[in-house]
Amino acid sequence: MSLASRLGDAARRDPRRVDRIALAVIALAALAIAWAFAVTVLRHTWLLALPLDDSYRDLACARRIAGGALGCAFGGECAAQSALASLVLAPVWALGARGHALVWASFVGSAVLYAAAALGVHRAVRPLAGALAATLAALATLGLAAFAWAALAGLASALAAALVVWLIALVLAAPGGSPPGRLTACLVAATLAGVEPALLAAAIAVGGAASQLGRRAPRAALGWLVPLAPLAVWLALTRVVTGHWLPGLAAVRSHFAQPGFAASDWPGTVVHLMLRTLYGVFWDAASPLVWPRAVAVLWLVGAVRVIAWGLRERRWHTAGVVLGAPFVVMLAVAATSGLWSFQHGRAVATALPLLAITFGCALGPVPRAVRWLRWLHVGAALAWTAGFIAAAIGVHAAEARLFAQGAADTAAQVVTIGEYLHRKRPDARVVVYGAGAIAYHGDGPVFDLAGPIAGEPPGVAHQGPGAVFELLERAGPARGLTHFAIAPGQLGVTEFSDDDLYHTPLPRRFAAHRLTRDGDLPLVTASWDHAGTGERPLHDHAGWAIVDRVDIADLASEAAHAWAGALGPRAPGDPPAHWSFVGREVGAQGLVLDGGRTIRAAGERFAIAASPARPVRLVLRTGGARAYPAQELTDRPVVLRILDDTDRELARATLPPATGRFAEIVFALPAGTPAVLHTRAAGPYRAFHWFVLQPE
Repeated sequence: MSLASRLGDAARRDPRRVDRIALAVIALAALAIAWAFAVTVLRHTWLLALPLDDSYRDLACARRIAGGALGCAFGGECAAQSALASLVLAPVWALGARGHALVWASFVGSAVLYAAAALGVHRAVRPLAGALAATLAALATLGLAAFAWAALAGLASALAAALVVWLIALVLAAPGGSPPGRLTACLVAATLAGVEPALLAAAIAVGGAASQLGRRAPRAALGWLVPLAPLAVWLALTRVVTGHWLPGLAAVRSHFAQPGFAASDWPGTVVHLMLRTLYGVFWDAASPLVWPRAVAVLWLVGAVRVIAWGLRERRWHTAGVVLGAPFVVMLAVAATSGLWSFQHGRAVATALPLLAITFGCALGPVPRAVRWLRWLHVGAALAWTAGFIAAAIGVHAAEARLFAQGAADTAAQVVTIGEYLHRKRPDARVVVYGAGAIAYHGDGPVFDLAGPIAGEPPGVAHQGPGAVFELLERAGPARGLTHFAIAPGQLGVTEFSDDDLYHTPLPRRFAAHRLTRDGDLPLVTASWDHAGTGERPLHDHAGWAIVDRVDIADLASEAAHAWAGALGPRAPGDPPAHWSFVGREVGAQGLVLDGGRTIRAAGERFAIAASPARPVRLVLRTGGARAYPAQELTDRPVVLRILDDTDRELARATLPPATGRFAEIVFALPAGTPAVLHTRAAGPYRAFHWFVLQPE
């Protein structure tokens, strides 16, 4: 008797035993991959570190939650990638896993969840296409190196992936009516695990409720909507604690926090990014999938099989959930950040095992086919899976080296600085660009330019050097910030830096490329001697007092004055420096620093606070250097008009071309000047400050 016949007879006699063996093989293979990643890291660095500084956000937040700072779970300082991941890690910290022990706990948890995601794929495919297809689909999931990298890089990604896969598996196993307890718990957990799993859970819940309403079962429909209640409470608490509706990093990475965002352009942008995502996943040679075009064909075959199952079982909603789930996750990425290719497909890694559920259904035997055709299909499926896994081995090795390179860079820089602060400067208040390992290993508070800052408009880092300068100028002395731990070039100004305390060079390169930029990450002392040097007009206005001022590029001042400027539309790839800059001048008043913007089109609109009974002297600071990085030249005179809401001209003046020095242009406005003013110009001009003066 052949081996295939013996296996077939064994499967018929005890199918559960065969399933248990298959599940054990899948779990062991997943844990072996995780161990291989850990060994690769430990070959190149002295400790196990996580390759992404963002992954340390969850650890830093868990540490603070364990200390009673529950507000950290919603955002603000050390905003977590996933509130649920931080809540899971907080008891581990409280039980004694401190320092690098919590990093190990996070990695082990990620490895377990990585295995759980592969087992969830098996569980989901089993009722759709049989045991063989389920096993092959799970093994193919383990062959997705980009998914392994993302899942092992941080607990947040692994938790999100495991939850969305098991959501599909539990939906397939759920009978009609209200969702069972396990599915309800999984839906609730997914709503707290991040934007992508939350949107998928919401889509499943709303779809399930609609399906039950179609069957005239309102109670069952309500049961599907109940898991969304914790999400609503969570978003409301996020709004109360941080002032933003979107949780965590979504508040600063979304399209809505980007400069140049236009609601009218957003739908078209989302469609464009979604098409780019689909092309990048299913067709591009740089796809995070192995053999992306073959996977695309198999996915179409599997989709036909899922649709046939839905028609046969009369479960159209469930079939739609299986097919649509990966695209809901991709759409969530396109509709929020749009960074689908971020760090080797990490942003859409959650969708990859969901794709495996559908394309895995194509690997099962053809039902009701003649015996020789069934065996031919089985042989082809086994051969394809073996080839897929063989091709994935080299990709896994490359991804493991990249993982190790990221871990070595993290250990050499942000982890080292965090431990230095813990030993030498426990009371430091540090400005960082990403509150990860420095916030976790250090003791003092951090001021994260790349994260949501309580009480500040989101997304300051995306607004360019001028906005970062204005924020630091205002908040640095007020909040007692003492140090910078930011790579050169990310801060935009050097005048706020004083003594260099510590430098952390990057280790040697052993991967094809690295995730971080080459260069040192310094720790320097902050100095605020030059803060506020541009807060008054440069020339004397005797008899006139400043009653209001609009500080351009200061997001708080702009928001307080309802400022809006024609900065031009956003284009893919625009650097932050496209949106603001820092002007410098050394004159009779000494060094003057001021952040500004280029007004590229029609002009500006802003509100002022002035007494209507007195005349107004409106002073515009313009000029500056002839050229700033990523900015247009303003080398021609421009006529600027001041208008009211009815487009009635109140004053006009000619702005001189930029010559390297600031120029302050005065507009004389009569008494009764309206509270809202507009500007119109025939060409681009620079704006640093609007000063509103009235007679003393």
